[in-house]
Amino acid sequence: MLKNKSARLLEVVALLLLGLVIYVVTSHDAFLYQQPIGQVVKVNNGPGQAQSDEFDNHDRVTSQYLKLKILNGKYRNWSVNLKNNYSKSGALDQKFKVGQQIFLDVHQVKKGKINASIATYKRDTYLLMLCWLIFSLLFLTMRFQGLRSLFSVAINFVIFLALVQFDVAWNQTYFFWIFALGALIFTGLSLVIVLGFNKQCWVTFSSIIIGTGLGLLLGYGALWLTDSKGLHYEALDMATQDPEQLFFSITLIGLLGAVMDAATDIVSTVFEMKASMPEVSKTQLFKSGHQVGKSIMGPLINVLFLVFFAESFAIGVLYFRTGNTIAYTFEWTMSLGVVQSLISGIGIVLVVPTAAFLAAQALGGKKDVSH
Repeated sequence: MLKNKSARLLEVVALLLLGLVIYVVTSHDAFLYQQPIGQVVKVNNGPGQAQSDEFDNHDRVTSQYLKLKILNGKYRNWSVNLKNNYSKSGALDQKFKVGQQIFLDVHQVKKGKINASIATYKRDTYLLMLCWLIFSLLFLTMRFQGLRSLFSVAINFVIFLALVQFDVAWNQTYFFWIFALGALIFTGLSLVIVLGFNKQCWVTFSSIIIGTGLGLLLGYGALWLTDSKGLHYEALDMATQDPEQLFFSITLIGLLGAVMDAATDIVSTVFEMKASMPEVSKTQLFKSGHQVGKSIMGPLINVLFLVFFAESFAIGVLYFRTGNTIAYTFEWTMSLGVVQSLISGIGIVLVVPTAAFLAAQALGGKKDVSH
């Protein structure tokens, strides 16, 4: 027991030291960047000024006068003075403080003075510290199982970026199938990394593919029968290709995540039940898996809608604050998200009996005794 506590303490200390190293290194890594980076050494804040618009939206804008020291490049150790305006709402700007680092755009150097402007805030320290925190929590709570999950997320992220690059490079008319293939790859890789190449992996994979396919098919069928009335696919942000295909590509990825969550829980429970009670029957396995599915179905669907509400909250408030009606705001900012959530909900409902049935059939069990 004492040995285990000592090992645990060493792990915590090692993780804390790793976090300290990451913080120190990323705070002094300006030399790694080609774009000039300035560190704020002095800040003078002017008086705030109240502002309002024709829709009676109120804000307060303050001017900052910053002195920065350039940390890298040929202008290293030079000083530059900049003006920054920030609002109380912080919608499109940011307040800077002493010690923060900023990417700069240098326009010209005249009479020994640099003419530059703020490009963006340097965030690598915060990003890597957040990654360190996630890594540490997963390792301390789930050990190597958690790290495998994190690794699968990283691999899938890289694959997703590659698929987007393929889509941009090929410029296909029917690009939905690129992301459909990606969904198969995401599912297979994630399950193999986390579960291993075994029967549980195959059952979970089959359940996910069936649930996702049926959910998407039913959703598409409903929209086809109603001719997508009330939906504006063109309302998607930054849609540079066929917006309808883009919508279904996005829906597929979201649906896959929801179905994967439900199927993994159900199949894992059924396999654990079989391992602890080898004599359990197929019917009992199915009922137990189905009961687990019913228990998690409601919370999962609620999570989907909460995520949707969180994503659409800001743009919805903006529409309301600019005098738009509830119907117009819903139609242009929320209708697509609601449909995506509904399709994901359909997939969750369908995968519950599918996962329970496939898991029970794959494990077999004691034959039921009929009375």
